Amino acid sequence: MSDACTYDVVFLALARDCASTIPGVLHGLDELRKNGLRACLIVGENGSRDNSRELLENAVTSTGMVQLVDTSFMSDAEGRLERMAIGRQFLADQAKELPGSVRTICVLDMDEPFLERLDIALFRASLSRLDSDDTIFALAATSRPSYYDLLAFEDETRSFAGLDKRIERLQSNPVAYYRLFRDFIYPEQQRLTTASDIACLSAFNGMCLYKADLYGQGSYVPSVSGPWVCEHVTFNRSMASATGRWMVIHGALVLPQPPEHGRRTLPGFAWQRVRKLPRLLSAKLQRSWTAKNQTLKSRY
Repeated sequence: MSDACTYDVVFLALARDCASTIPGVLHGLDELRKNGLRACLIVGENGSRDNSRELLENAVTSTGMVQLVDTSFMSDAEGRLERMAIGRQFLADQAKELPGSVRTICVLDMDEPFLERLDIALFRASLSRLDSDDTIFALAATSRPSYYDLLAFEDETRSFAGLDKRIERLQSNPVAYYRLFRDFIYPEQQRLTTASDIACLSAFNGMCLYKADLYGQGSYVPSVSGPWVCEHVTFNRSMASATGRWMVIHGALVLPQPPEHGRRTLPGFAWQRVRKLPRLLSAKLQRSWTAKNQTLKSRY
């Protein structure tokens, strides 16, 4: 714990339909507190169909470690990439308004049980690793059985820009869809799975620690107009440009890989896709409704 800071770590997260993982997040925050780390969570909830908002509102009063902010404006965005970018930028701006000083900003995916299963000793060591290295601005977690977050990764030779469009385009062709994962995505995930640190320009993988004194120099919203890309890539590119530093995937900060991102055989892969069909259909209908709503707004 750093006596000079009000907070050792401030978590920033967006939450939608996260009722199943919110209790674990709160448990993780409490465990950090019990182990002498001063932590808080700034979370934006928008459009949940479960009781996520109720759980978070209760946590604000019951824990004293949660700040719930209004991110309803995210629903006005035309697409997911824009929505995530403006939401995360809003959280970043909220972090700047915290009273006192902050040692580390941790951007977190709340729809996975990462904090519930967090190894406190490894997390504390990762904070120290970040503090001690003046050549990096951030470190991202890795995961096992493999690193999974290709869309947020970029280095001087590899970028996965456009992979999301490729995945979406092939969803109507089950065989080609599976081959994309088998022949490209799974091997690339494995290439990024190592116990050593990997220097890069961008990564996320569900949890990323940033030096708080540098975090404000980045932006999740592109400075020039153009196609929206993964918000973590936009932000980390801006951080690298502003600071002249790199970031790393930290081989010692290991999270459990979300099951839906794990390697599967064809039967298991097909069953997973079938189970996701209702959610995909719901998301498609939501996008259609949003597009129609935007069209109506533009007419009046």
